[in-house]
Amino acid sequence: MKTLLDYGLICEADMTNLPQINVSTKQTLSLAQENELLRRQLQAEKEGRLEAETALLMIDLAQENGDPPPSRMAMIVGLAKLAESRDDDTGTHLIRIKHYTSIIANAYATANPKHLPRGEVSIISAASMLHDIGKVGIADKILLHPGTFCEKQFNEMKRHTIVGGDILLALSEELGSDPWIDTSIQIALSHHEKWDGSGYPFGLKNEGINLPARIVAVADVYDALTSQRVYKKEMSHEEAVSIIQQNSGSHFDPKVVEAFVSKIDAISEAKKRLVS
Repeated sequence: MKTLLDYGLICEADMTNLPQINVSTKQTLSLAQENELLRRQLQAEKEGRLEAETALLMIDLAQENGDPPPSRMAMIVGLAKLAESRDDDTGTHLIRIKHYTSIIANAYATANPKHLPRGEVSIISAASMLHDIGKVGIADKILLHPGTFCEKQFNEMKRHTIVGGDILLALSEELGSDPWIDTSIQIALSHHEKWDGSGYPFGLKNEGINLPARIVAVADVYDALTSQRVYKKEMSHEEAVSIIQQNSGSHFDPKVVEAFVSKIDAISEAKKRLVS
């Protein structure tokens, strides 16, 4: 059976998990403890952190001036723009992910109401826009690399999950617990985990991966398969659906795949509207 390795989306290095890293809300990752390759990306990560800190500062200033704080949705969109600013494709990707996630989550909630209350669907779909926020901490030469990665490059790219979780944890610490932010953290950290435990950054498996991330994982791969890249042509809707079905139980949660397949017509229509 073919896997995602055969379709140009990932390289063999995907099977090598990152070392276990403790995410801290008090400090950013210590680049000095990482290898020389990661240390060379220090400036890029600092720039990404600065953008996130600027967003927090704007919120603080608005509150100090007596103005009402911005809505949670406005913050989500604003932070999502940080990732968009680093990668032209990411911007349109985020819009599509939000729509695909909403369709899949609604179908999952219908089939599994005890596991996903209907009221949480909008939270998951909004939070999905921040799944790649950690890319603000990845150097351009990695983020914009026109092709599949070598092992060292891919290990660096993997860090966007940790960086994203760290940024959003810092935001949560500043603003307090919030369902949108909490869900965004879960998704940012875990949307590259796999059902069989072969994903990253922590090698989680089955229900050990939070449900929002399991839903976004399907939406994310579907969009990657059906979108054109410098190094590959886009696949048809039918081909992408077939690949996702083939990877049910290995890469993806089987119940999430069932929800996805139950709405393939709606997914196809959304793709036609959103893919230019």
